[in-house]
Amino acid sequence: MKASKAILLSVLLGSGTSFGAAGIFDELIWTTTVSPFSYLSSNFGEIDSDATNLFGASEFHGSNLGTFALGSQLFLAGQQKSFKNNGTDVTAHTLFWSLNGGITSNSLGYGFQADLGGGDQRWGSDSFGGLTSNILSGLTPGNYTLSVWSTITTNGTNAPTTIFNNRGGQNYNATFTVVPEPSAALLGGLGALALLRRRRA
Repeated sequence: MKASKAILLSVLLGSGTSFGAAGIFDELIWTTTVSPFSYLSSNFGEIDSDATNLFGASEFHGSNLGTFALGSQLFLAGQQKSFKNNGTDVTAHTLFWSLNGGITSNSLGYGFQADLGGGDQRWGSDSFGGLTSNILSGLTPGNYTLSVWSTITTNGTNAPTTIFNNRGGQNYNATFTVVPEPSAALLGGLGALALLRRRRA
């Protein structure tokens, strides 16, 4: 049982309510530009407030995911564990994401993966290839902040029906940049050069 996680989660949420009957631990997230999902073509990080670098994962929060050309793809997959006791049942795990602090969020449901004993379970999307929609879809060139957070849903017995892993409401945030396609940038540069030559003539 991960009671220490429950205490930490209670502090993060700024609530006097005890979450000893259920909680979340060992939260991992993968970023990938390839679909279907493959561990070999993905980078994984941790979305966990204790900064333990679980399994060698780097911290997702504060990271830079890189630079992507228009038309590129970026997906997320995830995995996390939960504990339960005192009559509480965990019925779902979900990953959420949004861009630039937007109030509209997208979600990815996790499937049940394994019973770890003592009420501990592992859920995730990685084992069945589940990915978010393409995060880069429809974006224009610019700098972006990707915010992610996760939840578990319970039966409400001795615990809230929703328990958050969201860094005290601040979420886990990473940045990335979208740039024009190389061919478009090249054509734009050639056009500017031609205009400059015409003006000099």
